[in-house]
Amino acid sequence: MKVTAASLAGLPWLARTPGSSLAAVPEIPELFDAAGLPFGMAAGDVTPHGAIVWLRADGESEVSVHYGTEPSLRAFRATNPLRVSETADFTAKISIEGLEPRTAYFYRGAVSGKKPGPISRFVTAPKPWETASVRFAFSGDSREWYQPFSILDSVRLSRPDFFIHLGDTIYADRDWVATELNEFWAKYKANRKDPPTRRLLAETSLYVTWDDHEVANDYYGEHPLAKVGQKAFFDYWPVRQDSEDPYRLYRSFRWGRAAELFLLDTRQYRRPNEGTMLGQKQKEWLLHGLSSSDAWFKFIATSVPFTAPGSDRWGGFPKESEEIVTFIEEKKVPGVVFLAADVHYAAVTRVPRSPGLKEFIVGPIGAPLNRLARGVAERFEFFSSQTYSYGLVTVDGGGRPPVAELSIFDEKNSLLYRTKVDLSAADL
Repeated sequence: MKVTAASLAGLPWLARTPGSSLAAVPEIPELFDAAGLPFGMAAGDVTPHGAIVWLRADGESEVSVHYGTEPSLRAFRATNPLRVSETADFTAKISIEGLEPRTAYFYRGAVSGKKPGPISRFVTAPKPWETASVRFAFSGDSREWYQPFSILDSVRLSRPDFFIHLGDTIYADRDWVATELNEFWAKYKANRKDPPTRRLLAETSLYVTWDDHEVANDYYGEHPLAKVGQKAFFDYWPVRQDSEDPYRLYRSFRWGRAAELFLLDTRQYRRPNEGTMLGQKQKEWLLHGLSSSDAWFKFIATSVPFTAPGSDRWGGFPKESEEIVTFIEEKKVPGVVFLAADVHYAAVTRVPRSPGLKEFIVGPIGAPLNRLARGVAERFEFFSSQTYSYGLVTVDGGGRPPVAELSIFDEKNSLLYRTKVDLSAADL
């Protein structure tokens, strides 16, 4: 396969398709180091008109972001300078607003007293009523010991509009255990130094949620380390925080008529004795969002699988999971698809009590494979526990009726499984 590549201010921009072979990519850490940005940058929570840009300076300083639509940034706008300090480990999350929908933007960080850093890229979402196509990737589970996270190079080469990290973004309770805020920060810095991670974050945006290992194994609710672990998470990811509820993580994003993404928080409001994983407020938000959305496909991103047994997963909350399925069926909500990670294998499963609903499980990005699992249960349409994996979703904006193609790839970008979910004319 012929490969073309170009260099943009020290960053490689590769024209690739899923399944193409991997090639060596120039490393760029020295360019970020020279700019006073030793952990690169990241853009997230992208909307049609805005994005959050994350960076970490190498000390107390003023930082800003240059951004524009020219790849060279010869003409650019700059955000107001923001002073970073040790209270957030010299990180900053800078909101960029007033952007044009469905547009490629280029950005770089500027630290006082340093030259501007390398140029990164993201794409804004289409307007909610636009019939544009969308392609996104998803996976989860990034344990420092298993670097480099080579599968993220495969994700990058699939050229997604955005990437969803489905949790366990660090393993605070493994290899060495974090109990203090600076130790949680150190876990994030260790993962952000990973070259494939930095390359992916330089070329696309992401949406991210947490699972348990950001705090402790199987934690929920008022765990003693919950708040410190959650603060470190918010310090190190480009997540837009609610000023009235700064620790709220569940949220939704629209990508044209093609897709709406519902990111769940399956940890903070979990109360096993009350039989709830989401809590009343989040559950009502989800059900209302599903029933009121006119997006063709509604992707529910849950850090723990909806179809997996076990007390730590949705299998431990049968009443609440059945309530969600019953609501979808009774309200005839079309195009619902579940996305999950956590269990360290790849699978496509049928949701019990609803033959039309499916869940796509992928991962890990870098963690022990669950080779003891066996995909023999009736719910499995596909199963693999022999390789790292990620999912790729493509919705064709011009298709009638609309079709979502869902593929699972391994770390070498070899196709493991592909299927389609389509809507009937009655669903439009």
